[in-house]
Amino acid sequence: MPIAALAVVALIVVGVAVAVAFGIGALIFFILLGSNPGQVSSVAFRTLDSFTYLAIPFFLLAGAIMQSGGVSKRLIEFVGLIAGRFKGGLGATMVGACALFGSISGSSVATVSAIGRIMSKDMADRGYPKQYVGSLIAVSGIIGILIPPSVPIIVYAVAAGISISDMFLAGAVVGILLTIVLVTYNLLWARGRELDDLGARLSTEQRRSTSRRISGAIPALVMPIIILGGIYSGAFTPTESGAIACAYGLLVGLLIYRELKPSAVGGTILNGLLATAPILLIIAMGGAFARAVVISGVPQTLADTIAGWAIPAWGLLIVLNLLLFFIGMFIEENTAIVILVPLLLPLTTAYGIDPVQFGIIMVLNLGMGLATPPFAPNLFVAASATETPFHTLVLPALRLLIVGVLPVLVVVNVFPVLTTFMR
Repeated sequence: MPIAALAVVALIVVGVAVAVAFGIGALIFFILLGSNPGQVSSVAFRTLDSFTYLAIPFFLLAGAIMQSGGVSKRLIEFVGLIAGRFKGGLGATMVGACALFGSISGSSVATVSAIGRIMSKDMADRGYPKQYVGSLIAVSGIIGILIPPSVPIIVYAVAAGISISDMFLAGAVVGILLTIVLVTYNLLWARGRELDDLGARLSTEQRRSTSRRISGAIPALVMPIIILGGIYSGAFTPTESGAIACAYGLLVGLLIYRELKPSAVGGTILNGLLATAPILLIIAMGGAFARAVVISGVPQTLADTIAGWAIPAWGLLIVLNLLLFFIGMFIEENTAIVILVPLLLPLTTAYGIDPVQFGIIMVLNLGMGLATPPFAPNLFVAASATETPFHTLVLPALRLLIVGVLPVLVVVNVFPVLTTFMR
């Protein structure tokens, strides 16, 4: 196993695609084991041979449709009607819009891209420093992988063999908590600063059209209700809700908002598929490599080693949090989940840590890695959206992670009931 693992690391370092690196690593392991190397393809196929995984392309496609169909803009306008009345309202609107868009797209990077490109220029024009705007949207994007439907949560639930509905509900609670914390931080940050905020406009033009804006946002707000209401009422599965979300998104974009032209539907679908393909390929090849890890006996060896340390459960959680955060700095979250769940879940289960709680801890830690260099895809997308040099966003983002996200992570670790109350 060490040779296969080193091969994977070396391939990634030299720039080989992560999915290809995992596939080659698995191939090397089975060859050295003297086993049939052809099982790499069969295990990869079986990994994806899951009805539940169909939810991933459906939700990513729904997010692409909603972005092209004008839903993102309506969500921002709706949140602005509420948060825009306060000093720092545009920043609060951005955080709230990330939460709402996350309830459609299921992707952190998609959330940063969609909301950041719409709001960043307006915020900069009204006195918000570009570095602050970029860091806020990068960190707020983490909400997108907590609020259901979340692609990483789906991947974890399938890998761990637990209820997606339970994971979605736990993610929603923690996502809402993180939204509140970031909004509060932004409002405190805005005090005493010279900002030409959204509140001034709400007192004139927008307040006259409040009813029109609310009615215009209703079709967009119905989407999360359809997704979550359908799942928790038992009307349909998460996968079926993803398909319904796509159909509803097309209806809204084509017939209600009319911002999605029939000629653009093909391109929108293609964008959704292009976003899906890398994720599914990583899951497939990651599944093959994870199978190799399990066969090697590494999980059991790790469990026995840590058990020999005789550390309490809280000590184990500290070690795992540090490990997950470090890994998240270098590896994409879905890849990390596929590889780490078979490795760590038996260990946490043996210590009595609920798999739902551990799942949220894993997703939140890996989410922090999305805004922490060197990997930091959220920061790269935010830098592009705000037209700001990447390096200028690093320190403000780290400050937000420490002040805003870390306290939520601590609460999730200390109070398991926050994520397990439904079990």
